[in-house]
Amino acid sequence: MTEVQHRVPSGYSGLDSAGVPDHVSHNVPHSPRAEKYAELLWRTDPLAEAVMDEFARMPESEWRALLELALAKGLEAVPHAPEPLRALFHQLESVPFWVDRDRCNLGGATFLRCRLGFAVLAMLALPIIYSWPAGNKPLALSGQLVHRASQRLKDTTRYVFAVCQPDCLSRFSEGFAMTVRVRLIHAQVRRLLLDSGQWRSDVWGAPINQCHMAGTNLMFSVGVLDGLTRLGYRFERVEREALVHLWRYAGYLLGVENELLIADEFEGHRLLDLMFAFEPQPDDDSRALVDALMQTSYTYVRNFKAGQLCSVNLCYGISRALIGDEQAAALRYPKTPWRWLVPAIRPATWLVETARKFSTRVQALATVAGPKAFRHLLSERGLKGRTGEFVIPRRIAVRPDESESELEPKTSHAAPEAAEPESSERVSDGGKQGGKP
Repeated sequence: MTEVQHRVPSGYSGLDSAGVPDHVSHNVPHSPRAEKYAELLWRTDPLAEAVMDEFARMPESEWRALLELALAKGLEAVPHAPEPLRALFHQLESVPFWVDRDRCNLGGATFLRCRLGFAVLAMLALPIIYSWPAGNKPLALSGQLVHRASQRLKDTTRYVFAVCQPDCLSRFSEGFAMTVRVRLIHAQVRRLLLDSGQWRSDVWGAPINQCHMAGTNLMFSVGVLDGLTRLGYRFERVEREALVHLWRYAGYLLGVENELLIADEFEGHRLLDLMFAFEPQPDDDSRALVDALMQTSYTYVRNFKAGQLCSVNLCYGISRALIGDEQAAALRYPKTPWRWLVPAIRPATWLVETARKFSTRVQALATVAGPKAFRHLLSERGLKGRTGEFVIPRRIAVRPDESESELEPKTSHAAPEAAEPESSERVSDGGKQGGKP
């Protein structure tokens, strides 16, 4: 999965017809930067994959206990740790010189004070991530994941909330442990997909490759900032830079390569532009995943009296306003007047934000109200689904219309669960998703 390749997988060959302007589509494939990007479509995370290969040769109970001990107490408490695990933790514990803990804390606090942050996650960041056809295949190939969108959304929300806590990514924090589990979940899902025979490398490149890991990371920083700004939130430059900085470090811990760890919004938008130049139009899997996401978001909205007066078009309308008409049309969003809700609430949000800049009382209220909204989302009365550990999957289910057998690794003793930040049920039994924010 890590061999150097420069050809573009055939699933990305619609560059000229994917709505990319001629001056971009004709030049991008031949630029040194685009050639490097094409190479990264084949690259993954060899450190984490070596760990999962080693774990596959061990009894499940043994490697799980070993991993938990290493996370809780450090490798010093695991004298006989396998060499691949030592190599991975050496990288995880080697904090890059550019990491600034105070900036990370400011970035997390900046996001958490935004009560509408969840709306941007559910109706901008995730729909864009799902719109990438090759990027969504690790989810879509397991048909059960389309039907467990609520658990997926709850786990993604929980992960983002954990990452944004004070000292969130310090060595023995909850956010650090979650991030390591997510990284190993990605590595295991790559093994499961490749061993299944269902993964088409010639079409999609490597599963959960460097480009899609970086793209997901960007949507939680640059994408979130764009969405919150459209909703009327106001950020100082130092706040915007801090949120990007936080997710830069999270990306490092998740195994994103250094050259894809953007340092500012300009770099982030430049990389996203290149991604969208390569990506084809959303496919049916994109639309199925987004529809499941909108339905589960609407289920949450109906917990409130005002939400009971609306339909799922409320979520589609908000999402359309956030992602734009072109992307919404590609995902076949319904046209609904609810799209005007975002420009309608923007002035009110802007006024509250302006008051916050000049009133310490409003600042204090925002500091409390934002996290309170996220805690409600994660409570039993919030999003449906369990709040358990991010468990590494033993197996994933094959898409029903392709096969009725399970996709199992040839020599795996791993634990239940699936492929991006989620909690603790078996994918094949309606279980967890575990990896991409």
